[in-house]
Amino acid sequence: MEDELPQKRRLSLKPREVEPVDKVSRPGDGTAISVKLIHIENQLAADRPPGSWQGDLMTPPPGFGESEGGPSPFKPKDVTPIDTPSGPGGEDAISVPNMLHANRAAAAASTPELIAMPPRRRSRRHRDFIVLLCGAALSFGALATVFRQDGQMVALGLFGIVFTTVILAWIMYGVMDRY
Repeated sequence: MEDELPQKRRLSLKPREVEPVDKVSRPGDGTAISVKLIHIENQLAADRPPGSWQGDLMTPPPGFGESEGGPSPFKPKDVTPIDTPSGPGGEDAISVPNMLHANRAAAAASTPELIAMPPRRRSRRHRDFIVLLCGAALSFGALATVFRQDGQMVALGLFGIVFTTVILAWIMYGVMDRY
């Protein structure tokens, strides 16, 4: 007897009709955002008489945010200043030069104490490089002089001088530390 597989239910999403929330603006219909349209709106606002606008943009209109039940949490609170504002010549007045002087004094007080370190001793690496380079150049130069009739040996001697200089400089200054 063969195992019968149960029927499979295939689920799919219903096709949905999507309605655009905002209508697409077309160029020239007056609803597209453009610099020209912004300038026109600014000009219309500037041409409006001063008394036609009610209120200030920064302060809400009276009765805004108040519910019927009680006081609104958005109502501006009355603030009584504790300290009286200082005048331009008073002691409490803000002075940039005094603040800068106080900041520099605090920075000078918080810097660590400088300790004089002994001078670095001269590195012998330069001297050793010159000595080794002179020895290698003299040996390759002597080899090129002995076999000067053979052009290949002279070229090999000159190549040896250049190759030794590059390798020795890489080892002495790239690989090794100061000593």
